[in-house]
Amino acid sequence: MKKLFAGLLLSISLILCFVILFIVYYSYKDYTNYFYSQHGALHIISERPDSTPGKYWITLGNSSGFNVECGLQTPLDSTKRYPAIILLGGKATGKYAIDYALDIDNVIILALDYPYEPRQRYNFWTIVRDIPAVRKALIDMVPSSMIALNYLHKRKDVDTTKIVMLGYSFGAPFVPVVSALDRRIDVAAMVYGGGELTSLIRHNVARFEGAFLSEFVGRLGGLLLKPIEPMRYADKISPTPLIMINGADDEQIPRYNTEIFFNAAKEPKNIVWLESKHVNPNNPELTRKIIATLKEELRRMGSL
Repeated sequence: MKKLFAGLLLSISLILCFVILFIVYYSYKDYTNYFYSQHGALHIISERPDSTPGKYWITLGNSSGFNVECGLQTPLDSTKRYPAIILLGGKATGKYAIDYALDIDNVIILALDYPYEPRQRYNFWTIVRDIPAVRKALIDMVPSSMIALNYLHKRKDVDTTKIVMLGYSFGAPFVPVVSALDRRIDVAAMVYGGGELTSLIRHNVARFEGAFLSEFVGRLGGLLLKPIEPMRYADKISPTPLIMINGADDEQIPRYNTEIFFNAAKEPKNIVWLESKHVNPNNPELTRKIIATLKEELRRMGSL
């Protein structure tokens, strides 16, 4: 009986060691070649007009088998060339983030959907079960963004010297890696975002769950998402200008996470603090304040 128990314990230990080594290896490996190889040649699979003039729902694909669902908002006059924004919104908005782009005129906005639908609530087992799908979906947002760039470069109404990569909240961590790897980005803009994913995840899980789960999810999430960790790319965004807009009372993005990222980034860069909590699509007043601030910063840089 003792030998059986010892053998079982040894087997479990070996499996755990293998899993840990597997996770560490695939977390610390350089994914640059993967990101470049996956964005492939562009195919426009479908383009469906909305009832709102200038709004479309688009499915982009490529030769690597990627499909990207997007929302597109364009000015009505298609004879001119406009600045463009690739928009990565909150986890609940995705491609519908174009519906919250208030008071923006004469700009083309392309909002990307996320290929993973988050659950309303998580527990230990649902986290473990969803890990592979979540990790793949988040890492694949990088080549998906490059596909979006390919699409904008093919449009005759886009001024390709004025393309802004904008991520807010859930979408903010993707901005550094895409901007660092693809020099077609004219301005990198992070709104209510920061770096060091381990502590960010831990902080937000701790707001709703116990200390054990937050520590486990924070460490595991930070390790699994190492390939897109903003801190890995902070100093590589330059010479592309970086704009950061953050809330002084943000309950989801601690000031520490914002400042550690901003301090690691190189010039040119600028950060603006607003007196607010976290961005919320149901708070149009804050949305208008953020957009007005962003427009002011982009005008100062000559991108609008």
